[in-house]
Amino acid sequence: MKSRIQGSIKSRSQKSEVGSQKRLRTTRHEARIWLATILCVLAAMAPSANGQQQVSPARDTESDAAELYQSLLDLQNPWTVMCVAAHPDDEDGATLTVLRRKHGAHTVTVFSTYGEGGQNATGPELYEELGAIRARETEEASRIQGSEAYFLGLQDFGFSKSSAEAFRFWGHEEALSRMVLKIRQLRPDVIITNHDTTSGHGHHQATGRLILEAFDAAADSRRFPEQLRGGVRVWQAQRLFVRIGSPGGTQNKAAEDEAQRAGKLISINRNERDDVRGTTYAEQALRALQRHASQGPWPQTIPASWAASTIRYSLARSAKNAAPLPPNAQTFLDGLSLPRKLADELMPLAAKAMLPLYSANGHDNNNLLSALISARKGGLFAGRTDASERARFQLMVERLNRALVVASGIKATLTPQGDALIPGTTTKVSLKISNDGDATAQIRGINLRGLRLSSRLKFPQTLTPGKAINVELQASTPRTASISVPHAEHLYDGKLLGEELAARINVEIDRAAFPVDAMMRIDVAPAVEIASITPSTLVLRPATPGQAGLSSDLTLSLGSQPSAPFTLRLVNHQNETFRGEIVIGALPAKNAERGLAITLAANESREVKAQRLGNFTLVKDSVNGREHPVPNVVTFSVVEAGSSTPVTQKKVRIIYSDARVADNLRVGYVRSVDDTLRNALGALGVEATELKVDDV
Repeated sequence: MKSRIQGSIKSRSQKSEVGSQKRLRTTRHEARIWLATILCVLAAMAPSANGQQQVSPARDTESDAAELYQSLLDLQNPWTVMCVAAHPDDEDGATLTVLRRKHGAHTVTVFSTYGEGGQNATGPELYEELGAIRARETEEASRIQGSEAYFLGLQDFGFSKSSAEAFRFWGHEEALSRMVLKIRQLRPDVIITNHDTTSGHGHHQATGRLILEAFDAAADSRRFPEQLRGGVRVWQAQRLFVRIGSPGGTQNKAAEDEAQRAGKLISINRNERDDVRGTTYAEQALRALQRHASQGPWPQTIPASWAASTIRYSLARSAKNAAPLPPNAQTFLDGLSLPRKLADELMPLAAKAMLPLYSANGHDNNNLLSALISARKGGLFAGRTDASERARFQLMVERLNRALVVASGIKATLTPQGDALIPGTTTKVSLKISNDGDATAQIRGINLRGLRLSSRLKFPQTLTPGKAINVELQASTPRTASISVPHAEHLYDGKLLGEELAARINVEIDRAAFPVDAMMRIDVAPAVEIASITPSTLVLRPATPGQAGLSSDLTLSLGSQPSAPFTLRLVNHQNETFRGEIVIGALPAKNAERGLAITLAANESREVKAQRLGNFTLVKDSVNGREHPVPNVVTFSVVEAGSSTPVTQKKVRIIYSDARVADNLRVGYVRSVDDTLRNALGALGVEATELKVDDV
């Protein structure tokens, strides 16, 4: 049964636990005041600086300098902003980038669907196969934006003209329940969306309606009370903003003028330069958008429309007790505040002083690491334990951990032997812990998830600068482990990304403890996988006049061929040679066709031709009189030599269509979104107009 709620594409690290610290002679409160005072004095005495470091141009992965800067900026902002979008690539990537890279806000994006009902500009995959591709594209785009992606897993059934049509497929209460749960789990202070309730795609309209309803429902304990367990609590976001003038948002100029007059308008300048990364936020957002490759082609340079305009949002909803949006507010968060005691613990001077200290002291990592270690010893962010704000404190503890990791230069990576876990086997995994910093560290121990220690390494271990430790681990996969490939078959069941393997290394420097996390996801696959079969569905149709035999790669003229050809792509996930055969037909039936011997080298991937022998027969359905082929399913099995038990199986549907197909017919479109292409066509006297599938 498909799971109701999908997990995170980008999994957050498991709950951090700050090890017990020896009490200082002063109280924690006094220690914080002392540390904040020292840091502020140091910052004031140091040479002035503009607070941003010039680094090389932005890349898909952050440079060490940019990552360190970001980790310090993050310590200043305990707020969470959620962006809600109907499909991957509907998110406002530019605004998400500005919120995180400029302001340090914690940003998350919730997508109603995986986008499996859209078009594919890069390959033949559609439906669930496309959804699996778009999920991974979204993860890559989110990494560039500095955000986290989550999916509700509602069905993308293709273009919809209205929200009513979308809800007929989704179920209104089911869709609302999923949206409410994500708000309660992620606890955003502000929600933003590109979608209103009347414009564009029906999925957009439905998503705009869902977020309006969920804004209040998430705070109502009478709505979906079954969710309120396991640490999930009601949650009231403070503000909801809807974008004005976006492809999926309000197109009414009057609405923008009214929002301006009412002081409910927020403008985002995506063309501002991020000196830390050497690019504008618009350029970073375009790089993220380009990761949605299946929905391209995307422009290669900043479109003129981006450079000429700002992004505008209107305040659509506020919580009953929310602070009013100040006049001329610059961000969604302006005017929001925490109770005084809570603010002192979540936004203390000790945290605010880190970035100025780092910049003012010429980006000296040693002084910064010492300041971060003092903050950890002083109990920064470790004061609040009550449930109402536990998640916010946990976020800030994780951010302090991250700053310590980056400043210390301690890194950890997991490398499995092989590309998948195989049920009933043990997979070797190497954990490398390196010290690229200047301080000696003590490795106190390792906590493992999905792994077990296989080496005789004893702890504690000393890790000096420039050195590395290699730890041998094993992943023991039960015979009952659920297979996660092919990905298209696991879009909705929570297994899309396979199993998580994680190691938390407990590090100590100068008696300050912090975790260094290494995490990866890996598929669970049979020893030999049938990755694909072409054709994936065999369509039988009447023979073309004057033509005998196979009329195309995907159709077969009935009664004219003694066999139907298939191409199987096989992948050997083992680190050893596989010998066996392909069996066509259900096992252990006597009429199953055997004898196609195969040999695959360790980790080899190869295409193999196979034929289903014999003609197909048409019979009429006794209910509606339609003709259909027999057999209507062909089963392919891979069997190891000397065994009758299949290693893996895959089925191909056989259908009949009384249709005539024009040979060599090709259909496509050119999407003229790139200014360079548009200008080139204009020079030739050709007017380029943009045509999207959603517009049809």
